[in-house]
Amino acid sequence: MAVSCTPPIASVPLLRWPSFSIRNTVLLAIATAVLLPTAVLWHLEHQLTVSASEPLIEQNRKAVLMVTAAALVEPLWTLDAEAIDKVTRQLMSDPSVLGVTLTENRPLVSPHDVQRQGSLPGAGVSLRTAVQREGQLLGLLELRFDPRQIDRVIADRQRSTLQLAALQVLLTSLVLVGVLYRRLLGPIERLKQQASAMASRGEVVPVSWDRKDELGQLGQHLNMVHAQIGTLFEQLEHQKADLVTVAMHDALTELPNRTLFQELLAKAVRSARRDGDQLALLFIDLDRFKSINDTMGHDAGDLLLHAIAGRLKAALRESDVICRHSGDEFIVLLRKVRNWDDVAATADRLLRAVETPVFVKFRDIHVTASIGISLFPDDADDPETLVTSADTAMYQAKHLGRARVSFYRSEFNSQVNATIQLEQELRTALAEDQFVLHYQPQVCARTGRLLGCEALIRWVHPVRGMVPPMQFIGAAEQCGLISELGSWTIRHACAQIQRWKGAGLAFGSVAVNVSALEFRQHRLVDTLTQAMLDYDIQPHELEIELTESVLMTDTDTTQRIVDDLHQLNLGLAVDDFGTGYSSLAYLKRLRPTKIKIDRSFVRDLPDDEDDRVLVRAVLQLASAMGIQVVAEGVETIAQRDFLRDSGCGVLQGYLISRPQVAEGFEKFVRELDKQPVEAEPATALNGG
Repeated sequence: MAVSCTPPIASVPLLRWPSFSIRNTVLLAIATAVLLPTAVLWHLEHQLTVSASEPLIEQNRKAVLMVTAAALVEPLWTLDAEAIDKVTRQLMSDPSVLGVTLTENRPLVSPHDVQRQGSLPGAGVSLRTAVQREGQLLGLLELRFDPRQIDRVIADRQRSTLQLAALQVLLTSLVLVGVLYRRLLGPIERLKQQASAMASRGEVVPVSWDRKDELGQLGQHLNMVHAQIGTLFEQLEHQKADLVTVAMHDALTELPNRTLFQELLAKAVRSARRDGDQLALLFIDLDRFKSINDTMGHDAGDLLLHAIAGRLKAALRESDVICRHSGDEFIVLLRKVRNWDDVAATADRLLRAVETPVFVKFRDIHVTASIGISLFPDDADDPETLVTSADTAMYQAKHLGRARVSFYRSEFNSQVNATIQLEQELRTALAEDQFVLHYQPQVCARTGRLLGCEALIRWVHPVRGMVPPMQFIGAAEQCGLISELGSWTIRHACAQIQRWKGAGLAFGSVAVNVSALEFRQHRLVDTLTQAMLDYDIQPHELEIELTESVLMTDTDTTQRIVDDLHQLNLGLAVDDFGTGYSSLAYLKRLRPTKIKIDRSFVRDLPDDEDDRVLVRAVLQLASAMGIQVVAEGVETIAQRDFLRDSGCGVLQGYLISRPQVAEGFEKFVRELDKQPVEAEPATALNGG
């Protein structure tokens, strides 16, 4: 025998509302009480009105026509015009009649035509009939009726229907309000009270729900949710703390980011101002960090930053704060500073921490840092100025040679402002074409004949006069104008070559200096290619000079650009050779056509023994590698004779000629052409 698992039926009241869903209950109530009866009533009323009114109106129009015709028989028979007018006026009093036309069957009698004011002639529904007496035709009667008569009748009936429907809606609404309040609004209010108690995180007594509809189910779910609400709030608190950590810390180094540091610095300044304490701000910037990213990749750079951040943090006190400001920049806040010596000691400790090699990708990476320091309240009295002052001091440390510490001094601001002013003036100079090229001849050491010249840029400042390149090239590199300045130099030098060729001047080749920053940009090759094309320059007429230090940095990039220059068949000269790092190993790779001995090695010739040894060593090396040597800064006959006798092929310096504008260089060339070429050209060169 099967055992029934059906639960016992609970006793219920005799009158119990059916367990429909709320949605079905509302839809059923609206359809039953309002929509369906109203729609049916409206449709039936309209159909009944139309079907019942149309024949009645038609019969009424015919009756009016026949009555009017009968009323006109006697006046037409007796020719009583007054009686005819009376019948016509009575007829026009009917609002459904728009016009009457009576045509008598008598010669020379005009038709009687009466039209309702505002109606168009001939408009309306027209009915005609003949007016007769004893078989004799007395005239023709035409009546025109208003076609909108049935519409007015229907409109009257619709107004009545609307009134009835409004009454029905009112009564139905009362019914619906009662139903909705019982089945919806009342339970919802209970749910709101239950949810509000849960949101307050107070003690909530579970609500008993015996309903089977959606609201009853929702109430039961709320009771279940309340049991878990405490755990959810705890999870939210943990997530909030994690989000704050992410928003306020750098993802790479896990140090506080700039946003958090600004808050901490502001609090520290307020506290120090209140307690009379001193603060120190250290702005740390890694030197030449970009070259590490370029040569080893950004992954290696990230590993290096993470390692250095850990070292910096380990070198500080627990009360100090360090943040990653941006890129390769860090800021350190030292609280309760007692004297400058303590700050300097901390900065030195940080420098040593940075300079310790970091093992990344199977090799040691050596990096240094420049640190700028500002003090509160001596250097600044607010957080923003404190950071700006430390930043200014850091740039001063870089300017002094990097890998060092610099305390802020008020005169730094003057230097910064002067640099900013110079940058603005440089932009104006480029826009207004304030630059000019000077040309310094290069001659053969043996014969004295002209081999070429070096194009040297000068700035004709409207106030300062002639500004040498040493005073503005550095600023152009810092503000990003060096590329535009280099492009201007190349194009103007090519334009001058074109003019000299047109004038038949034997100028040899023109050497153009390229800065280290400009040389690392592929735009340089594009500029040279376009300028040579625009001015019809042959490769042997143009030469590129770069400093020795370029050979030592970004070697892969340098090699690619040098290869591009070789493809253009342009000569490449290494300027200031011997003043930079040892680059002998790179001469074979880069294959320059010339190296230029720096004037610092020529200045004390032939008296200084060390200079004599160094110059002869360079000349022997260049000779062995097939590289031509140019000696710069030749100012005395003794220097010229020593260089010539030692095997130097090309001379350049004040002994030959100072740098001159294009017209002066042209005059020098023509005068040089007039002089005979001698075995010992010293006298001729001195005279020139």
